[in-house]
Amino acid sequence: MTTQIAQLQSLLPASIHEVATVIGMPATLRLVERFGGTTLPLPTGANRNGRIYLRALAKQIGDDDAQKLAHHCAGEPLYIPRCDAALRRIRDLSICDQFDVIVREGITANKAVVKLALEYKLTDRWIWSILQKKALHSFNQPSLELDLFS
Repeated sequence: MTTQIAQLQSLLPASIHEVATVIGMPATLRLVERFGGTTLPLPTGANRNGRIYLRALAKQIGDDDAQKLAHHCAGEPLYIPRCDAALRRIRDLSICDQFDVIVREGITANKAVVKLALEYKLTDRWIWSILQKKALHSFNQPSLELDLFS
């Protein structure tokens, strides 16, 4: 799991890592989810409009984090990338984990795929493709036994 987290973090742009050092990863991910693909004006809150904007931002990430981010950016706008690659990878890992759980409960693979396709609003063919990529990736991993006896 630690390698998965490291892999996901490597997919995030440097600007997101910088924001995460200021407000933490959970608040940063909420920021990406809500504002990804937009440029946020980050006022210092010195005037009425700035305070209104900071309150709106605080509703999304909390008062303390909004203040920290505004202070860090010192009134300069901040582009929030969409982080599509990382979010897709998180989605795909979640689909694979849910598939494993559903099949262990005794539901057929076909029914599990239909359920996941409806839940994630993807086609069943796309779900099968995601599952196939996971299977290919896990088969390409060298076995510990082979490494010991090579």
